[in-house]
Amino acid sequence: MKAQTYLISYQPYPTRAEHCTLGVLVFDENRRARAHLARNLKKATALDPQVTADKLRESLEWLVAEVNQAETAWDAFRSGIAAFRFSKEAGFFHYATPADYDRQVEWLLQTTAEPRAKVRAEPRRPKSRLFIELKSTFKAYGWLGEKPDDIDKHKVVTNYPVSEEEDLSAEFAMRNGVLHLVETVDFRTGMPSTKRMEARGKALVFDSAKELALSTACTVVVAAPDRAEVKGTMKMLQRYADRVAIYESTADMQSLFRDWAAAMNRPMLPLPPVS
Repeated sequence: MKAQTYLISYQPYPTRAEHCTLGVLVFDENRRARAHLARNLKKATALDPQVTADKLRESLEWLVAEVNQAETAWDAFRSGIAAFRFSKEAGFFHYATPADYDRQVEWLLQTTAEPRAKVRAEPRRPKSRLFIELKSTFKAYGWLGEKPDDIDKHKVVTNYPVSEEEDLSAEFAMRNGVLHLVETVDFRTGMPSTKRMEARGKALVFDSAKELALSTACTVVVAAPDRAEVKGTMKMLQRYADRVAIYESTADMQSLFRDWAAAMNRPMLPLPPVS
């Protein structure tokens, strides 16, 4: 059996960008809807101190009842209702038993809606060749800062802390009113399954950054993305990133560096073709 899923976001003030994911709406194989809320709703209450779990639950129960009662109701609610918003694209999962269904829903809530507990820091993994090459380019242009505070001097910094609570950091960051982040995924080496997990981590960084900052521009630089076995991973990165730059594309990289140079108000020499 196949279920269709939509993430439920809470945006109490339409004129402001702050929002958080607080649950998932699931349509089962019979197109019956069910709403599942995260256990911990501290993000929602931080955005709207007046809201309570009971109020959220009652509102979603009403919405589900309306959707299940009238076939056209979901079309009316699809773009959002009151403070609730729904993901533009549907996801799905397969299940054979009610227990399978519950496990899939729990996994969705844990990965998208539940606050992520800070884990003990692990030894830093070696940086990829792509990260080193990109860092060398920033340094060659004279844009690379030596310490985290240099981001306030319109310089590029590495390992920028996006969320200390969740122990998330971006590989490169620059700020000029808008927070610009760059993550890299080097498909030239490594197993596809390993790269898929790595890409999920990059997507999580982007997702958290956009929840915490009003103006964020997220770029992922990828090398060798045309391998057939990483096509699904590339689709995921395209969904979470505002820009995907192909490292082997001189046009992509020139465009990225030109935009960053303009944002920092710094000169830029022509970028030589990537060999």
